[in-house]
Amino acid sequence: MVLRYIKGLNPQAVADQLAVSLRHYYRVHKMAIEDVADLLWERYVAHPSVTESETMADKDEAINRLELLRLEVARAAQADRYARISDVIQGVLSILNRRLHERGLECYTLIPQSLPGISIDQNLLRQILLGMLGYLIAQAGGATIQVTAQAGEAQILLSMRVEPATAVQSAEQGEAEERLLSLEEMATLADAHILPIYLGQSIIGFDLQLPIAERIVLVVDDNEDMLELIHSYLSPHGYRVITAQTAQDALNKAIQFRPYAVTLDLMMPEQDGWDLLQALLNRPETCRIPIIVCSVLKQKELALSLGATAFLAKPITELELLSALEQLEET
Repeated sequence: MVLRYIKGLNPQAVADQLAVSLRHYYRVHKMAIEDVADLLWERYVAHPSVTESETMADKDEAINRLELLRLEVARAAQADRYARISDVIQGVLSILNRRLHERGLECYTLIPQSLPGISIDQNLLRQILLGMLGYLIAQAGGATIQVTAQAGEAQILLSMRVEPATAVQSAEQGEAEERLLSLEEMATLADAHILPIYLGQSIIGFDLQLPIAERIVLVVDDNEDMLELIHSYLSPHGYRVITAQTAQDALNKAIQFRPYAVTLDLMMPEQDGWDLLQALLNRPETCRIPIIVCSVLKQKELALSLGATAFLAKPITELELLSALEQLEET
């Protein structure tokens, strides 16, 4: 927590400094944030807001702190589910920096920050990139490795090239085939595809095709008009919207689709939104999914204390909902 929030290091830099995997960092980080949120909430409820010593401003500040902590937990969970190429590349290059220097190599990257996330485990992507760059470093010297990325309709193309290509030495055929097979096996696990680029018998680079993450939002509301309204808000912005009008249907779809986020109405027939909130948070398959409560009930304080990531008061606007969803990932 000190490295992340006092020294201001990004998650990958913290993981590298502590010599742990990014997944381990996010798992421990999530638990620490949840503990802090619980402590703040316990401290808040131990001093009721109706006393003379606490003003309305104090109450709002306490709720805002809790909301920020819930958001931080959600971001940690999302980072483990969706990888951002620029962050992973930065971590990989910090590991390989010494080897690059020893081989007289320079690495230039052109990775737009605006690239969408990809649906791949960050540790798996990291191992693939280490393998690709490690191979090129071992075979080249006194050259430049260019790393670029661009987004297509459903995938991101990550390219690595040694320039000039003549700086690459040919590897033994058996060794090259073994390394390529290992990389292809890892790529298959990630639903990705690796294409080696040849100049004669030498591999001078790689193309890596990575699937763009599909942003599914599960909208839970018994009001048909509200379902259509939120669908109209989100569909033009690349979100896939699935809907549910009962708690049981919502729980089933959350387990099936593992959505990017859930928007949850509190007032529903049979089983209300409070019960569904707890059901989602208590199941291992759904406990990491951010939940945005959308309700006419003025219960932001209670929703956050029970584990919701955010609260939007109805009627909600398109801008409010898009902003809440965009905040689920660190930029």
